[in-house]
Amino acid sequence: MNKTKQLFAGLILMALALRTAQADYTLNLMKGVTKVSNDIYDLHMLILWICVFIGIGVFGTMFYSIYHHRKSKGHEAEQFHENTTVEIIWTIIPTLILISMAIPATKAMMELDDVQDSDMSIKVTGHQWKWEYEYLDNSVHFFSSLDETSNKARQIGSGIDPRSVPHYLLNVDNPLVVPVNKKIRFVFTAADVIHSWWVPELGWKKDANPGFINEAWTSIDKAGTYRGQCTELCGKDHGFMPIVVVAMEQPDYDAWVKKTIEESKKGPDLSDQSHDELVSKGAAVYAKNCVTCHGAEGKGIPGAFPAITASPVVTGDIKTQADIVLHGKGGMPAFGKMLKADELAQVITYTRNSLGNKVGDEIQPKAIQDLLPQTSGGEAAAAPAAKAAPDEKTDANVVLSKDELVTKGKSVYASHCASCHQAEGQGMPPAFPALTGSPVVKGDIKAQVDLMLNGKGMMPAFGTMLSATDFAAVVTYTRNALGNSVNDAIQPSAIQALQAALPAAKDDE
Repeated sequence: MNKTKQLFAGLILMALALRTAQADYTLNLMKGVTKVSNDIYDLHMLILWICVFIGIGVFGTMFYSIYHHRKSKGHEAEQFHENTTVEIIWTIIPTLILISMAIPATKAMMELDDVQDSDMSIKVTGHQWKWEYEYLDNSVHFFSSLDETSNKARQIGSGIDPRSVPHYLLNVDNPLVVPVNKKIRFVFTAADVIHSWWVPELGWKKDANPGFINEAWTSIDKAGTYRGQCTELCGKDHGFMPIVVVAMEQPDYDAWVKKTIEESKKGPDLSDQSHDELVSKGAAVYAKNCVTCHGAEGKGIPGAFPAITASPVVTGDIKTQADIVLHGKGGMPAFGKMLKADELAQVITYTRNSLGNKVGDEIQPKAIQDLLPQTSGGEAAAAPAAKAAPDEKTDANVVLSKDELVTKGKSVYASHCASCHQAEGQGMPPAFPALTGSPVVKGDIKAQVDLMLNGKGMMPAFGTMLSATDFAAVVTYTRNALGNSVNDAIQPSAIQALQAALPAAKDDE
């Protein structure tokens, strides 16, 4: 009997030791900073202690039986075929245990999937190897990459001690900024391969799959900075794709949004730069965006990523190279969507006059800007989207033909709509409906205009974001392209009259 007591005492001491170890060595889940993460932690602990209790009961009974009914004490095994009472007991008890585990687990799963009644929505797109964030409610849009200090330290032969870099491989140039105590809906997709967005303090992770939409939500209780990583093996630089979420109080968040939109309106620096300046600045752009595939010395990885040194593309016609850099080719992404015109000019000039190349030419930011898809406001579609003021009356009063509206609407669609509804209008159901064959697009034009003006669900209110001309053009484009042939149009003057009646427009006057 004393040995049995010692056994149970040992098990209790082991459990206490595990609790100490979990505190010192973080062997357990973290509680996080959201209600969901705390609910998941509580569920985890409930299941853990149920399993511990079952384990103690089963193994305790087994050890007790082995010890007290051993042959050396003269015990002989009972000979029986079945026992109905025992079978009923060992069926009912596990069933009750499973039900007690299933109820809180189901509740937590339903809570995780409840994205309704969100205060704001953010679209997250995974790229090799960076994240793209698009705020669907205010049109803030940017890319987030590994910070420059970590990027330098990770290079072979850099001579930088990673331990000297704060938050090594867990810091970014542009963090995701969100307000606290707001229900934030995330929609996840990817532009190339499967990625996975994970911030431990939020309590969940979601895969980002090409051509597919996943949803999740969070509401952060405490202001602060929270770090995570891509948790899907997405290629050679999978380990260099961190996530940083900065949660702010509402006034601070509002100030950040205002500042970000104002900065995006400025656009790129289109002034001419000297040859040496382009090359010098291009080295930093190359190190941040190109060195991963093409190597620090431009040697590339044969069979996967071509060399920059002596490349016929880089040493050939500069416009051909610019077209590939801007629009992508094969495994190379379209950097026209990611970098500003001045950064593109700098990196193109750098590759042609460094890394073993001496072409001696250059390209200026203005020339790059002319190659990018343009909105009617003159800004490249690649620039971060910002709220645009309605057109001047002289612009809105111009009557355009249907063909002119369709032509203009194509570029507006590419910069404001294609990321959700896709370039061909096929959408990404169920989150982003197809425009091809859409009953809204093929129905009453006034109903479509009203929907776009005021927004619905995840669709933002474009009435205060687009000029009257852009708005009329994109409506006409969707009804006469993308597989639709309604054969009607709406003029900017009609849109301007509707915009003037919007609450936001009245407030701005």
